[in-house]
Amino acid sequence: MSETFRELERLLRERFDRHVALGPDTDLVGELGLDSIQQLELLVELENHFEIALEPEGDEAIRTAGELVAWVDRARRGAMR
Repeated sequence: MSETFRELERLLRERFDRHVALGPDTDLVGELGLDSIQQLELLVELENHFEIALEPEGDEAIRTAGELVAWVDRARRGAMR
């Protein structure tokens, strides 16, 4: 499990009181019930923790935990350059 995935789990548990078994296919809205404000807060928390800026990637919607982790990891790799 990656550092990004562990941080996502921690934030969901501690900040959003979501105590679920999180997997790559976990639906952030459907399964976790995150509303649009909570989704934005989650992104800001991840940006602050990893000191990155998450830039929109076209029309692609982030729906699952795995997609979110991949997006954060791409931003982290870009920030290391």
